[in-house]
Amino acid sequence: MKYFPVFLDLKEKRCIVVGGGAVAERKVKNLLKAGARVKVISPELTAPLSRLRDEKKISHLSRSYRRKDLEGALLAIAATNDRTINERVFREATANRIPVNVVDDPAHSSFIVPSIVHKKDLLVAVSTSGRSPALARLLRQKLEREIGPEYPRFLSLLGRVRKKVLSRGLGQRENQRIFRRLVKDDLLPLIRGKKRREVNQRLRRALGPGFSLKDLGFRW
Repeated sequence: MKYFPVFLDLKEKRCIVVGGGAVAERKVKNLLKAGARVKVISPELTAPLSRLRDEKKISHLSRSYRRKDLEGALLAIAATNDRTINERVFREATANRIPVNVVDDPAHSSFIVPSIVHKKDLLVAVSTSGRSPALARLLRQKLEREIGPEYPRFLSLLGRVRKKVLSRGLGQRENQRIFRRLVKDDLLPLIRGKKRREVNQRLRRALGPGFSLKDLGFRW
């Protein structure tokens, strides 16, 4: 395994994006979805990035990258079409132990960004270790088609069940047995078909009374 897969909590964390083109725009939008505080450093911005700046959703330095621009950042992304600038960002980030990604340049990146499938709280990441972004995109598109709306609904239900089960103090082994049984049961196709009665039957069979959809406050 060439890379260690990890999901970072970027909420309210400062992230720097160097570059203001279409690629930088995609990176910025994903960082914002993760709740990051994003600063963009670029003489020019795409129209969508300009709107984000005007709406005060990002901050913007309207100039080229300079030394010490990464101070205070948790994460940096270089997305310019100037290899010299990208390399400077990489060197400074590395010297200051800031995780850095130089777009389409794994050799000058301490992390790479996977293709993602994002459906509410369900997040699936696909990586080819930088060998073929095109294949990663193909796999992402396939997963996008196959993972329907029933999956985030199922996840929501499991989250509610988990919270209630953990409050019962049954112990880790028993909790794991319950959760594994629910995932292996045929709840997913029942949720896909919105078969409430059958879902309630499965929940009662696995968990006993007090675990109906109504008891859990779950709505379709």
